[in-house]
Amino acid sequence: MAARCIHPCCQLQITSFLPTHRWQTNYKPASIVASSKRNSHDKKLEQQQITLQSQLCRALSPLFATTILVTTAAPHLAALAENVRVEDVTSSTLRAGLEAANEGRLDAAEKFFKAYLAQEDPSSASGFSNLGNVHLQQGKTQLALEDFTKAVDLAPEAAVPRLNRSIAYEQLGVNEEKQGRETAAADYYKKALADCDAATAADPKEFAAWFDKGNVQMRVGDYTGALESYNKAADLAAIPGYRLRAATLQYQTGDIAKAKQTMRGIIRKNSNYAEARAALAAVNWAEGNVDVAEELLASAEDLDGALWKDLNEVREMTRWPPALYDAYSRLLKVIP
Repeated sequence: MAARCIHPCCQLQITSFLPTHRWQTNYKPASIVASSKRNSHDKKLEQQQITLQSQLCRALSPLFATTILVTTAAPHLAALAENVRVEDVTSSTLRAGLEAANEGRLDAAEKFFKAYLAQEDPSSASGFSNLGNVHLQQGKTQLALEDFTKAVDLAPEAAVPRLNRSIAYEQLGVNEEKQGRETAAADYYKKALADCDAATAADPKEFAAWFDKGNVQMRVGDYTGALESYNKAADLAAIPGYRLRAATLQYQTGDIAKAKQTMRGIIRKNSNYAEARAALAAVNWAEGNVDVAEELLASAEDLDGALWKDLNEVREMTRWPPALYDAYSRLLKVIP
């Protein structure tokens, strides 16, 4: 199934493709360069990276989506660079790598990022973090983990390398779990959570780190913790999918009235959001509101086709907690 854009203005129908890991640039506007020239070998500057702008991009895989992260080594001048664009990146090699990654040309992106590290800045945490993102998209999870670890070693106090590495740890945990190796999976999930905590400690406003933490907490069955993490992510970033993820956890943890209220609010602001309609249909069905449930499910189908009648498809493209899947499966059994 093809990935679809999840930018709020597109009123995306599903939430499985949400912003998680980040790409990075070493760009600084001319005003910053003039007053604070970047030394590519100064690790302290790398450690002071902060987010200036994030832009949702085309999702490249079922588990991961991509955002652009623009960073600077001068936090007090961050406001001067809020409208940084990829095309403004000073390194042509780094810029080419980011553009290739955005376009899904992963082999080319890998080549450019490797060249950037080898020829321009071998101690760039951003460079290794970007290379790790490419390897993650290519399914080379262990290699991605090594890249992210290099980035963390170069910039141990920066949030972004930590949150990126948490995703690699999570994927390795998923891989182990599929092989029935629960102990190994649990160890990877523990490491992922530790990186999420380090990322949010470094930058409490790093919404992607809160979202990633919620994802891992979902993996280990900590639904109360996941709800808290998703709420923090949604409070920091006005992304409907974040808020819907929180709503599904409200249902799982027994706050059904709040879940319905949240889902209704999401639909009111994003009328084409099919997943929100499907989720609310399941909640209403479980409460015995049959007519409302059928109407909501029909509207989800009108927006997104018959895939909402296929439970396997729904499980593949969403990440709902068990209680909501159970309600939805019972709904599908009685609606032709």
